[in-house]
Amino acid sequence: MTESKGPSQGRLARTYRLARLATDTSARLALGMAKNAIGAGQASPGEIDLEDHQKIAARMTEILGGMKGLAMKAGQVLSYVDDWMPDEVRPTYSGVLSTLQAKAPRVPLSEMLNVFVDEVGEPPDEVFARFDEEPIAAASIGQVYRAVLPTGEPVAVKIQYPGIARAIESDLKNLDLLETVLRASTLGRFDVTRSLQDIKTKISEELDYEVEARHQQRFTELYRGHPSIVIPRVHTEYSRRRVLTTELLEGRTYQQVRDEAPQEERDRLSQVLYEFVFGSFHRHGLFNADPHPGNYLFLPDGRVGFLDFGCVQEFSLDVPRGFQRLVARLWAGDEQAVREGLPAALGYPGDASEEEKDFFFDYVTYLWRPIVEDRPFRYDEAYTREVYRRTAAGVKLGAKVTVTRGYPDTEQRGLALLNRLQFGFASILAGLKAEANWHRLLRSFFHEEVAA
Repeated sequence: MTESKGPSQGRLARTYRLARLATDTSARLALGMAKNAIGAGQASPGEIDLEDHQKIAARMTEILGGMKGLAMKAGQVLSYVDDWMPDEVRPTYSGVLSTLQAKAPRVPLSEMLNVFVDEVGEPPDEVFARFDEEPIAAASIGQVYRAVLPTGEPVAVKIQYPGIARAIESDLKNLDLLETVLRASTLGRFDVTRSLQDIKTKISEELDYEVEARHQQRFTELYRGHPSIVIPRVHTEYSRRRVLTTELLEGRTYQQVRDEAPQEERDRLSQVLYEFVFGSFHRHGLFNADPHPGNYLFLPDGRVGFLDFGCVQEFSLDVPRGFQRLVARLWAGDEQAVREGLPAALGYPGDASEEEKDFFFDYVTYLWRPIVEDRPFRYDEAYTREVYRRTAAGVKLGAKVTVTRGYPDTEQRGLALLNRLQFGFASILAGLKAEANWHRLLRSFFHEEVAA
């Protein structure tokens, strides 16, 4: 059985759609600025009509969602990391782009079944006791279906989109077009180039579900029996390179918890998220580099399920230990030691200049603001926007480093992704208005020699 083109739509078709989106977005922004210039004598990006921004956001959702792969994943990142947006247009983009977080245009069942048969050798209705034809989730790389094993256990079956590898290859060849779209719609306030490069670094790994299965099994072993963290068990006998079958979890989405749960519950659940994200890094040298709201499922019994392990980075334990020692020195008031040690801890290639040391210290110590003092801290929009402002101040510096020195080592590239993870995760906690004593929680993850 041959693989259909599916969401790839052919390289020329994808290039055309991105080009049209880039042209439409830039033209609409230019038109809006021109209208304001005629009417008021001057114009700024924030003064463009909200109607124009609404049309841009709707067009982005339509095209990026339909394209899947790298293009859609970039749109998903923008849908929840919205601190870069001007106040007057944030609701416009967030309201429309949020549809990319949990839902996406679906690929016909017949095309998805072709992939399943190619991988497993038989159609799903002959492999499972039951297989629901309607997908329960659709994302950037694959679609998820509910099924029941012959033993009676309910499972989630993720099937990769047909042709998605070609689609991603096409997107990688058209990063300049995608960058144009995102830069125009973000009004130049978001570090688009670095964000796309970060996504590019790991997205190819996500195409191999056998790699994802190994990652997920590792996390399952680490958190087996945990009172609050649940990792779905992988059924390897029903999984292949483009098919991943796991334990089925059901519960509330991030959006439901954010919009409906009382603050006390949101605070408690946020601490579970925090333990998984930062506890995994500090205790085991692991982190899941895709802090997407759709990857969290809040179970009826109060536990939190974590999904999607296609983008995992592993470090030697020396890396988290190094961060722990720096944080401990910051707690002790030794700011000079932190300033001198940060470049190496961040995987900065070469010797940092005094200016670069100042930037790293200013940026990281503000990022660590929630854990500096032994007291409760509430994540909010004001905090994440200031984190973004400080990030934007270092965009030129970061671009210079990437171009002139590069990140040749895998662990150094991973540290760049870790920085993105922290920024994205801060936005997720801010969305929940999460409050806790993060200082004490983080200290509990530290190696005993450092925490003492």
